[in-house]
Amino acid sequence: MEKPIKTKPIFFSYCFAELQKIAVDHGYNLLIHGSLNRDLDLVCVAWTDNPKCRIELLDAFSDYLGCLHNRSSLGYMKSYNHSVLPGGRDSHIIYLNYGFDQLGKHTEDQWYLDISFTPQIKNYGTN
Repeated sequence: MEKPIKTKPIFFSYCFAELQKIAVDHGYNLLIHGSLNRDLDLVCVAWTDNPKCRIELLDAFSDYLGCLHNRSSLGYMKSYNHSVLPGGRDSHIIYLNYGFDQLGKHTEDQWYLDISFTPQIKNYGTN
């Protein structure tokens, strides 16, 4: 029996280099955590004292990935499903495929990026 090809890790790995360049241009370092089997788990760490707005970075990621559902110019509301995670991380989701077939029935084939931003300490000093 032939093993199935796992396409998600291949696709996510392919996208990561460009996503990392976009993150650096916005003042963040981008890290992968997780297996890449279900989704692409990313962590953004501020790499400058004044990184660009997180939503600008998420929009740039969406533009690169061709996420039409996140483009307000096409009549869609921008939505990245914000939540706060342990450690004060802000989490956002960018959906590539919601997991619905052509008849509108839910499938388990969801493709998405789960992006966490580490808290940025604004007033820090040395002891």
